[in-house]
Amino acid sequence: MLTSLLAFVFVLGVLIVLHEAGHFAAARLLGAPVEVFSVGFGKRLWGLRRGGTDYRLSAIPFGGYVRIVGLGPDESDIVGGSHAQPELLPRWKRALILLAGPLTNIAAAVVFLGAAFMAGVESPIYLEQPPRIGWIDPDSPADGVDLQPNDLVRSVDGRSMPTWRELEMALITAGGREITLEVERNGALHTVRMTPEAVTRYQFGYSGIAAPLDPVVVQLLPGEPAARAGLAVGDRIVAVNNQPVAQFYDLIRLISPHPNESITLEVQRGGERKQFAITPADYGGEGRIGIALIYPSEIRKLSAPAALVAGAGECVRMTQETFRVIGRLLTRKASMRQISGPIDIARISGEAARSGFHTLVRLMGLISLQLGIFNLLPIPILDGGHLTILAFESTIRRDLPLRTKERILEIGFYLLILLFVVVMFNDIVKILPESVYRLIFKG
Repeated sequence: MLTSLLAFVFVLGVLIVLHEAGHFAAARLLGAPVEVFSVGFGKRLWGLRRGGTDYRLSAIPFGGYVRIVGLGPDESDIVGGSHAQPELLPRWKRALILLAGPLTNIAAAVVFLGAAFMAGVESPIYLEQPPRIGWIDPDSPADGVDLQPNDLVRSVDGRSMPTWRELEMALITAGGREITLEVERNGALHTVRMTPEAVTRYQFGYSGIAAPLDPVVVQLLPGEPAARAGLAVGDRIVAVNNQPVAQFYDLIRLISPHPNESITLEVQRGGERKQFAITPADYGGEGRIGIALIYPSEIRKLSAPAALVAGAGECVRMTQETFRVIGRLLTRKASMRQISGPIDIARISGEAARSGFHTLVRLMGLISLQLGIFNLLPIPILDGGHLTILAFESTIRRDLPLRTKERILEIGFYLLILLFVVVMFNDIVKILPESVYRLIFKG
């Protein structure tokens, strides 16, 4: 709990300060007076005044804020009531200052992700390969439609699927919703409709299809039947009870029906073949021998220039996916349960911190990008909302009355409070004990 809380405060605190620093730097470059640059909120604890700006540390060590003269009303007006406003800056200056915050977050995301690529990012190799189906889980949604192993998925709902990465994202956000897949089989295209099952409290989509995986032993679980029988890492399993094994999932299919029954595994080890008699352990009526299902992965460790290019490419890919998810949420094609709030972000931040600093840096890149995108959305009170107002004012060639702007900000403020309540509810649902969750949502 303490690690998660500290990681959460550190991650969002740094990213919010960077956001405000972007506004501050743009204001300084454009000659706009800045009254306050605060790290933290609440009561001023310490600070110094330079060039007309009060640089301060405040009591609540979470993020910060900047107060720029002539930028217009902001959320502080909603909390403290309206007050006399100084003369507004020219609209083009206000627009550049407002843009600078989100753009700083996006630039920081490129740097953070680039730093992660320099440290080394591990990723399963299959994610960048064409999405050819290797296995279909029995009794899964994919098992009930016209899909077969070796089918190549070309598109989902008309969107091209060049790699497994895109396909997995399309499936995971389609829980409980019918989708249309175009698959290639023996050179011919077929259309298949399927409804991935909504699983876990995130309502993620589960289809039951998996990428091909060679039947090679990558990891043996200590004390399990395979390890006790003498199998070794690197062994390739070629048959179970004389039935050929083409890929790893054939092992599951052939071993699962034989708990507590002796079976024979034929293994290729180097240049020779060996046979092993093994009795699978009984796990809930299914036979298992203790070979971990692990997809081969690679570590991408890049030079600084290449890492920044890779970081920028990752930002582009995630931005495209973010807007697709937003579109699905607005059209109710994706579940609101997939949105994470403060509690979920704190948990994820804690896990990243425990995994190592390079993992935490990568997470900061991901969250910084989302923060930049979120602030550019045309929601009143956010930078994007202010920019929308400025665009409208530029169209009509006059500023809206101050009172009108304050009312628009109030609406945005209450919309954000509503969104906060929704995401907090989602976060609380995700951490409820299973018995309570079933009682409330399953009846």
